[in-house]
Amino acid sequence: MNRAAVDTGALLAIASSRDQYHRHAMATAAWFRQSGGRWVGSTLVLAELHGHLLQRLDAPRARRVVAALLDDRAFEWHDASVDLVRTAVERWIIRFADQRFSLTDAVTFELMDRERLDHAFAYDQHFVTAGFQLLRAPRLAARPGAR
Repeated sequence: MNRAAVDTGALLAIASSRDQYHRHAMATAAWFRQSGGRWVGSTLVLAELHGHLLQRLDAPRARRVVAALLDDRAFEWHDASVDLVRTAVERWIIRFADQRFSLTDAVTFELMDRERLDHAFAYDQHFVTAGFQLLRAPRLAARPGAR
């Protein structure tokens, strides 16, 4: 596996040492990068991340984090076009009406489908509900109770 979707929660876990998933996120990110992996995400993930960072950091630091992600060759960012959003709403939010999928998650699901990705670097069980697998570093996945 050389490409996986990236979710806002995973990026926040990396950014904050106080996050409950920080250690796991750091280990998973290191393993995936060392194996030549590339993250795939939409501009909605970046927007959502920036909003969260503005609540936790000063504006210049939040801006630098987003700028660094845009420049990082390990990330492949896709625009959230009106067509992509419309299809995501139809295929994921309306079809899974009993779920509380966010628009960002639905767009990521649709992007994963279009890009034929089956794994996401996420801590959101909605990805599993939508039929995808959560990315886990092999040594972490093998430990009982590892998240």
